[in-house]
Amino acid sequence: MKVVIFNNQSSFKGVMYNIAKVSSDRAELMCAENFHALGILRHIKPQDYIDYLLTISAASRIEKPQFHAIITCQQEIQSKWALTYMAKEWLEKMGYGKQPYLIFFHYDTNVNHVHIVSTRVGRDGKGIRDSFEGIKAYSELNKVLGIDSKKQAQDDLHKALNYKFSSRMDFIMLLYALGYSVQIKNETLGLIKHGKIQAEVSLKKIYDKISNAECSNLRLQELREIFAANLKKYDASMHIKEYMKYQKFSSSPIRCTSDFILQLKKSHNIQLIFHGRSRKMPTDYCVIDHQSKTVYEGSYIWPLFDFIRPVNKNNISESRAQSDFIDRTHALDSENKESSGISILDFQIDIIEEVEANALYKKRKNKKNTIP
Repeated sequence: MKVVIFNNQSSFKGVMYNIAKVSSDRAELMCAENFHALGILRHIKPQDYIDYLLTISAASRIEKPQFHAIITCQQEIQSKWALTYMAKEWLEKMGYGKQPYLIFFHYDTNVNHVHIVSTRVGRDGKGIRDSFEGIKAYSELNKVLGIDSKKQAQDDLHKALNYKFSSRMDFIMLLYALGYSVQIKNETLGLIKHGKIQAEVSLKKIYDKISNAECSNLRLQELREIFAANLKKYDASMHIKEYMKYQKFSSSPIRCTSDFILQLKKSHNIQLIFHGRSRKMPTDYCVIDHQSKTVYEGSYIWPLFDFIRPVNKNNISESRAQSDFIDRTHALDSENKESSGISILDFQIDIIEEVEANALYKKRKNKKNTIP
């Protein structure tokens, strides 16, 4: 499950956006709750909902009162009614249970989801509390679903420790693939989700797993053949979807996708996790093979260069998959790999750094003054 809360808006454009989806048969209005005065109308128009929300909001000095959120679900929840009921429970726990709100179920994607539109201003003219709203949103949703975040994190940590990996960096990327960011403090690695540390493990335990890791040469060769075969069929042109929140570390995850990457995950249960500096192309990647429960450094299987600048499919041969990287199998240098390990405090998913206008202006000005 995932919750997305949009930036506040001064107008209630979220209503018209969703009504437009309904008009094009891509969404359905599931419920309109607590619009008391509108009950006397025989036919309620979209503008009536907007006017009602604006009237309630006018009692406050809050300049951007629109509350617009999305709750998405996985395939196990198919019913639009089940998702709507879940959204109602979530709104109640978020403090919006008595607010006027609209819930729309959308059909326009492969993932079932609902849009929620309401006002951040209560009927008493006071704003709905929004401190740590992002953390609270997931915390309350987990309560609705009956999910114990700490127990889930312990289970995921146990699962991750059962994988084979050859560096601390590989383990951190594996945790990222499971949906966690990490914090390293006092020789302890903490798993962070929803803004809180959900589980912890000692660095010694991780290092013990590194020293005992053994990779299968046969599986490495199989992976190279899988890469070679799929690169012939699927486009490897990599699209960077977003950079994770970049802090002071030398490398951070970069969420990338391509037809090739999606196919590996779908057909072979293989994940590629890229990382590098913010606003730059990836400088490295790891391969998570869920079948063998092993994390490989990407360069031992296929060169990163071929994803940044895709190779000609006609030039990919089986001999390349068999010979080009055989010598790398025994070239693992634990000291060098460990030096690339990083501690990542918090990957803020779905957040992209914004460049300040003044900084961008100075950059352009300096560029103009540069003598060629």
